[in-house]
Amino acid sequence: MQPTIPTPDELQSLLLERLNISKGEQKSFLFPEYKFGNLWDFEDMEIAVERIYKAIKNGEQIGIYADYDCDGIPGAVVLLDLFKELKYTDNLHIYIPDRHDEGYGLSSVGIDALEQKKVSLIITVDLGITALAEVADARSRNIDVIVTDHHAPLAEYPSAFAVVHPKKGNYINQDPCGAGMAFYLVCAFLEKHREEFGVKEGWEKWLLDLVGFATLSDMVPLLGENRMLASYGMMVMKKTRRVGLRELFTEQRMDPEMLTETDLTFTVAPRLNAASRMASPIFAFELLSTDDPGRALVLVKELEKINDERKLLVARIVKEAHKKLEARELPPIVVLGDLSWRPAVLGLVATKLQETYQRSFFVWGESGDGLIKGSCRMLDEHHAAYLFQALPEGVLIHGGGHQAAGGFAVLKEKIHFLEEELNRALGVVDHQKEERVRSVIEMPLGITTVRHLQKLRTLAPFGVGNPQPLFLFEQVEVMSTKAFGKNKEHLECTIKDITGQAVAFTFFVDEETKERFIPGATLSFIGALEAGWRGGVRVKIQK
Repeated sequence: MQPTIPTPDELQSLLLERLNISKGEQKSFLFPEYKFGNLWDFEDMEIAVERIYKAIKNGEQIGIYADYDCDGIPGAVVLLDLFKELKYTDNLHIYIPDRHDEGYGLSSVGIDALEQKKVSLIITVDLGITALAEVADARSRNIDVIVTDHHAPLAEYPSAFAVVHPKKGNYINQDPCGAGMAFYLVCAFLEKHREEFGVKEGWEKWLLDLVGFATLSDMVPLLGENRMLASYGMMVMKKTRRVGLRELFTEQRMDPEMLTETDLTFTVAPRLNAASRMASPIFAFELLSTDDPGRALVLVKELEKINDERKLLVARIVKEAHKKLEARELPPIVVLGDLSWRPAVLGLVATKLQETYQRSFFVWGESGDGLIKGSCRMLDEHHAAYLFQALPEGVLIHGGGHQAAGGFAVLKEKIHFLEEELNRALGVVDHQKEERVRSVIEMPLGITTVRHLQKLRTLAPFGVGNPQPLFLFEQVEVMSTKAFGKNKEHLECTIKDITGQAVAFTFFVDEETKERFIPGATLSFIGALEAGWRGGVRVKIQK
């Protein structure tokens, strides 16, 4: 019996239905309007704006203290761009902590460095919301702190001059990323003081390239205002004025006009994150902020070299992790580690393990200060921040994050009890989870047309809360295969069923997939539709 091939419009309707998008909501979902809620709904927003205004008027030294990842660094550049536009950079100082020596968050080391610059105001970006002692330390030195953050707060907020956080107030977007919070602060400042400083209406839209990029990279839900920021961010990214990004696109042979969210999260983000994981985060910051094409080219080459080193290290650790897991019966949350593993890359390792084993993973190694530190990546039904809060006091030295990901630190003598404690906490935590999206749909290869892909892409950008649609292709014949890549580590094959023919591929093919996809085999597999390298449509093999 000939399978039914839905029209492009029918496919779009089916995908919207799977996302539980009602008929009345479909237009705003497919064509999000560029507008914000009331920025003054953040409880301390006005206090923060006026403190920055006062600092500028008084000629104070201002410090931007940002995290070292693909959320904090873009957020720092967003604030830097504002101060450039305000012609106030001579008294501005950027501080990004060293991942290895200082670790995550606001620290006395960073405060010391900014105090030496005579800074009287620090604006934090994506450093977390739990630095109660550190904020108090800054206050004791007569340094005001404006905290901007999006992570799950404790019962008590830091005693900062202002805390701009979604949970403190009733702003409509309760799940922005850290760079999104920095952008809200910029927009609020301009809403009040644009004319005085002569900033053109709409200038801030050029910042959306980095805001959208961070929204995609930081795994926040791509719904509501986040979807709008990511969608418009992609539009601006395709026309970005940032010479560093343009140089990176050229180096990677990426056509800016054809960029997708996958290009950003799987090509751009790893190279920027590699800076802090393997060397210094300042390389990534410079790449996003430099106006010098020559310097941009040097930075792109350096980041490529660093990223190659990072890939080799992650591959080695993942291989070791698989060996450790071979004989284990895996609980819903798996804790895994080794004293030799570098904590800086373990978020990437946790991601690969979570995808392979369909469990939440906490992966750890030993840091330079002798503590056990690591990262976690969570299944949809688990929530990192809620789990951290549910653990008994004393289990962790530190734990923070959001739904999908987080970081933690623990004493050596406590690490072997962490898995048991986390799985016990699952029974007492109210995860407040939403109904999971049914993302796998049985389809024939007849949907691998440009028109079907165009309709599917109207639901992009894809990510948390709006996953890339996956399709189950059954009774597919493998006609031919070929390996490609520098080391022939990737696989491409021609496949067909009774409705059509397509090209399928996968990167870093494993032995199981290689054995399944052999010429003459008939099989079923799950895949996603993407634009082809040479036009047309290709199918990315998922499993």
